Amino acid sequence: MGEDEAENWTQKSKKKVEESMKAFEDPEIKAVIPVTGGDEELRILKYLEPERLKSNPTRFYGINDNTNLHIYLWNLEIQSFYGGQFVADLMCGGELGEYTYDHLEKALFQDSLGTVEPSEQFTDEFVDIGAEEITDGRKRYESSTWEFWNFNGENVEGRLFGGCFEIINWQMETQKYMPDQDEFEEKVLVLETSEEAPSETTVKRWLMCLGENEILDKFSAILVGRPIREPLHGEERTEKEKQEYHEDQKKRIKEEIKRYSPETPVVFDVDFGHTDPKIPLQLGAKAELNPVDRKIEFE
Repeated sequence: MGEDEAENWTQKSKKKVEESMKAFEDPEIKAVIPVTGGDEELRILKYLEPERLKSNPTRFYGINDNTNLHIYLWNLEIQSFYGGQFVADLMCGGELGEYTYDHLEKALFQDSLGTVEPSEQFTDEFVDIGAEEITDGRKRYESSTWEFWNFNGENVEGRLFGGCFEIINWQMETQKYMPDQDEFEEKVLVLETSEEAPSETTVKRWLMCLGENEILDKFSAILVGRPIREPLHGEERTEKEKQEYHEDQKKRIKEEIKRYSPETPVVFDVDFGHTDPKIPLQLGAKAELNPVDRKIEFE
């Protein structure tokens, strides 16, 4: 990239940031909902103005790369919602399902998500948003419900922090916006993998790094989203291969938790992130994990 191109990119980035800042400041705008993510979001965080955001804590939504802004807002003690962006949450090729609709309505118009419980079905397939006519022909699967693992029978609570695992890894590498380790005490870590469906070995290594940085054992609990089992841009997998991928990812996560944080309880296959239907998780809000009734209650 030449000097002129770099300057042009910088000016475009600053323009995008200013448009976003104005959206947060506009009293007529009650929610900032991105169309999608984009890895460039990491580059433009440095142009944000924290005081303007703190003075205008408009609700922000999104998944995947939008984890960058979620973490930035978390540092400012501004709650945001992991979910609810246009692609692929709202642009679903038909009407929103009841499960997603109900939780999104609460995320948009109420102060709390209240009690959330597992969906009965799910899909981890994608709607072809590039098709001439966008329809929802995705295959649905019976939900395996949420797995409450490593609990001692008692409820666990904490404020939610996190998002897409890949982006949390970026944040660990850049070390510019990740909170201090002490701030993770008694928080609930939220993790889910992206549409790239990273290998179970990659997931294991990310957790290993969190463990070696003495971060994993700070959290009171971890919520793991049900993963996309086949990469969006990759070879198709058989149903058997999809199931093996899911089980292998879960196995590797359990191994690293046992190694670095053996007392930490985990809830697997929670309905948030890239699969559908989904809950826009309320980051920064306090939640109580109930292993007996198999539900999560937001304060």
